[in-house]
Amino acid sequence: MKFKIAFVAAVATLLGGGLQADPVALMDDAIGLSKTSVFDDPAPPEVAYSSLDPKQSGILPRFWEDAPPQVPHRLDKFLPITAKANKCLECHEEPEKIGKKAKGKPTPMPESHYVKSADDELTVANRRYVCTLCHAPQAEVGTLVGNSFRGDQ
Repeated sequence: MKFKIAFVAAVATLLGGGLQADPVALMDDAIGLSKTSVFDDPAPPEVAYSSLDPKQSGILPRFWEDAPPQVPHRLDKFLPITAKANKCLECHEEPEKIGKKAKGKPTPMPESHYVKSADDELTVANRRYVCTLCHAPQAEVGTLVGNSFRGDQ
């Protein structure tokens, strides 16, 4: 009988929280690696894209061999890019100039972006119309994380 009473008392003590430790208070700025509050919502710096006209912006260097060319001009006037409305093609779809670069002229799309029809005509491949999947506009922004990558090694 004494055993049952002691057992019931022990279970009641455990269930009632008698053995729980005092709660530890953590400040919101001590929860991560950052020394700011987790509730702060910092605004990232505004990104300023080139204001040059696409015809004046020039060609940017590639960071590694066979990297897709970077877009040296802003894209806001050309968006959205869809299968039926792709303003990029107005300047860059020139199948007769594949492999030929002329100073001051837009870079023509490579042959890999086209398919041949039955009569050997080149047309843009349907899977290639979303240009911004590979080609990204560039802006002058600070480095968020240090990086020592060099593609020429």
